[in-house]
Formats: sequence, C-alpha cells, structure tokens
Amino acid sequence: MKTNMLNKKLGIIGGGQLGKMLLAECSKMNINTYVLDPDPNAPCSSLANNFTCGDFNDFDTVYSFGIKCDIITFEIEHINVDALEALERDGKKVFPKSKTLRKIQDKGIQKDFFVHQGIPTSNFKFFKSINDLKESLRVGGVSFPCVWKKTKFGYDGFGVKVLRSLHDLNDIPESEMIIEDFISFDKEISVIVARNQSGEVRCFETVEMEFNKSTNQVEFVISPANISDENNLKAKNLATKVSESFDCIGVLAVEMFLVNDKILVNEIAPRPHNSGHYSIEASKSSQFQQHIRAILNLDLGDTEHSGTAIMLNLVGDEGHEGPVFYENIESVFNISSANLHIYGKEQTRPNRKMGHVTIICDKFEDAYEKVKYLKKTIKVKSRKND
Repeated sequence: MKTNMLNKKLGIIGGGQLGKMLLAECSKMNINTYVLDPDPNAPCSSLANNFTCGDFNDFDTVYSFGIKCDIITFEIEHINVDALEALERDGKKVFPKSKTLRKIQDKGIQKDFFVHQGIPTSNFKFFKSINDLKESLRVGGVSFPCVWKKTKFGYDGFGVKVLRSLHDLNDIPESEMIIEDFISFDKEISVIVARNQSGEVRCFETVEMEFNKSTNQVEFVISPANISDENNLKAKNLATKVSESFDCIGVLAVEMFLVNDKILVNEIAPRPHNSGHYSIEASKSSQFQQHIRAILNLDLGDTEHSGTAIMLNLVGDEGHEGPVFYENIESVFNISSANLHIYGKEQTRPNRKMGHVTIICDKFEDAYEKVKYLKKTIKVKSRKND
C-alpha cells in the first residue's frame, strides 16, 4: 500500500524557508523528518524531528546523513550530488533523482539538455574564462547587450547580470559561464509542475513575476498570470515536457519568457520555489504538499484556485545587516485578505529573503493595490541600524 510510505524516515537537505514549509506539511501527516543544514540556527533547526548541523557540499556529511533515512529530498540545488548517487547505489530513494539534479546544477549542461530535448530556449555560448569572453566579443562572436550567468552556484538573481558594455565585465567574477542572447520579453512567467513516481503529472496555474530592476529579484508573483488561455495552456504543456524530459520526481519550477506568444524556457529548479508560495493559501494542495505527495508516490492534489493571489517577497533592506527587525509588520493584519509568513532567520542582509505576504482577492486590481501598499510600508531592517 502507498500509505506505508508515511512510516518512512524522510531526509531534507537544506534547512531554510523551503524546508520549513515542507516540514509544515510533514507535520500534518506525522512524517518522521531529518534535516541537514550548515547553520545551527536555520529555520528548520527546531522544527524537524532530527536536525544535523553540517555542510551539504561535503560528501561524507551528506552520505552519513542520508544513510539514516529512507527517502531523501532537498530544498537547495547546491549540494554534493556524488553523495546522492552513492546513497542511491546503496538502496536509498532520492527524489528528485541524482541524475536529474546533476543535469540542472550546471547551467551549461542544463541549457545543452534543453537543446537536445527540443525544449525552446534562448541562444547561448559557453566560456571558461572572462578572457575567452573578451576574445569572442572582440571578433564579434558575442555582442551587447547579452546575459552573463555563472554555470554553478547562482541563486536569487546572484550569478546573473545583463552585460551592456565592456565596463560591465569588471563586475563579474572569474568563473565558467554561459552568455545568453538578451531577450526582450513581454512577461516573465513560471509554472510549478509536480510528477510522482507513477508518472502522474499536475501543473499549478501559470504565474507572472514582477522583478526589482536594480536587484533582479522577484518582488511580486501574480497568479494566475495575465495572459491568454492559449498561452497558459502552452506554458503548462511545456512545463510538463520539461519535467518528463528530466525524469523529475517531485515539484519542478519552470521559469519562462513570453515573447510575442512564443514561450522560451529560461531556467528550472527541481524543488519547491518562490514562485509557488502563493499556493499555500490559494490552492487546496500547496506546492509543498504536492512535493511530499509526489516523492511518496501518493495521488497528486488539486492545484486550482479562484480569484487572484499575489505574493510579495519581504527582503532585507539596503544598508541593513545584523539582527532582524520588521518595521510596520503589523500593517499586514489591517488587511483581512493578507497572509503573513516570517521565515525565522535571525540575521538580515541586503536582499536576503526573510518572509513573504500573500494577498488573495476576487479581483486583480484589489489584490495589486494592497500588495503595493505593503511593499511601500513594510521594511526589513537590522536592529543596530534602526
């Protein structure tokens, strides 16, 4: 019976906010949880049944952690995939699979896989060094504007930069990279797709993302996206193709560009994702519950919702680093349709994700007005600078 999976020990690599929200769903099902994170005060540290403080990039640490569990999943991509492979060889279940993560960890490999699978994406070139890039620029192999991405260890807008001139090369680190064509898109959209071990697939609604132009971080996630029904269906079908191509078990975030009714895949993340947080209140089955259902091979849940849901990211203000203080946070409770999530991180720093608010209204205009108000009102500061 599938329900015997609920008696298994579930290991989660990464103890941040995504892990915390996964644990909330595990608690509902009384699943025995193990969490690994390098921060002894990580948001999951006091919530998991068993918490291990350790480096998830270290082979021995990840292997020793995983061998105690029956099923292992993760809330962050930057972990030791060799250890996950070893755990699979020794009979442990890892979802998403190590082979899936290995393809996604390196953006160069990820983009090559898109091309080989016929998944539409922007044109790109791989470079081993800044000097190689400069030479390509000199001979016309690459032209401005273009998009620089580190092949590994980028996140939340870090490791991504639009290059508009040679001067911009002074601000990028020496590393392997891909350079993508600059895409002038109409909207940046995303689909969270879930797939279980039996091959059942279910998509959440396509969402639209609004970015902070100075930090390249998502400010608002709008569900459903303000796009045509035809494009919504195309985005969902494309997300399903991506999930099946990568043989991804669990939830997968597929970030896309909408360009004149054409959809290009930008990047993917094999885990719960910031663009799906709205689903906690908006959908009968959130992305976190859906991930647990998928890796336990349970039937997938209902992903639909009515009205409009808009999520606001609460991030650390510029010039503030240290013990966190949420200025005007009580303003959330003046709005009956607002739902607050504080992640429990003790230290803030500029642009660090510290929480989010989800607004749910019948009409988009009402939700957008309220979320813009909260964006202006709430400030994430440090106490020493307050």
